[in-house]
Amino acid sequence: MTLSRPAPSRDAYARYSVLEYLLIGDLRDLLEETPDHETRRWLLAVLEELLDLLPNEFEYEDQGGYLADVCEQNPNWSNMVERLHREHESLYFNLLELRNRISSEQSFEFIADEVKPKLSHWIEAAQRHRDSEQQLVVLSFDTTFGGEG
Repeated sequence: MTLSRPAPSRDAYARYSVLEYLLIGDLRDLLEETPDHETRRWLLAVLEELLDLLPNEFEYEDQGGYLADVCEQNPNWSNMVERLHREHESLYFNLLELRNRISSEQSFEFIADEVKPKLSHWIEAAQRHRDSEQQLVVLSFDTTFGGEG
């Protein structure tokens, strides 16, 4: 399944990136809290916001944003960009699965030991993904504008 929405503007993308950073920080903080009903309620709220945000951010990167620029400047890098596309979808659906798991249980305390490490792993995977995107863009820029690449 491909995530498809209209590509946002560069300003909207910048807001998405900042909001994602803040929400992931909130998520980290919530993982440190005592697993109770209140933590579950806030955790679900943060996860819902991330799930609403990520497709917009990914769509910008893929369709009109910097990953499109990378492909235009370096068509032979399409496999690397395609891998990032697949990671986008994987990150989204993994988070959706975790949100569904948390929302399906009445007691967060019951599943906290299972879910907290998975959410921490998701945060790490999202950061690695962001780092990979940035490295690819920097390498593309260096190659395009006379760097050693």
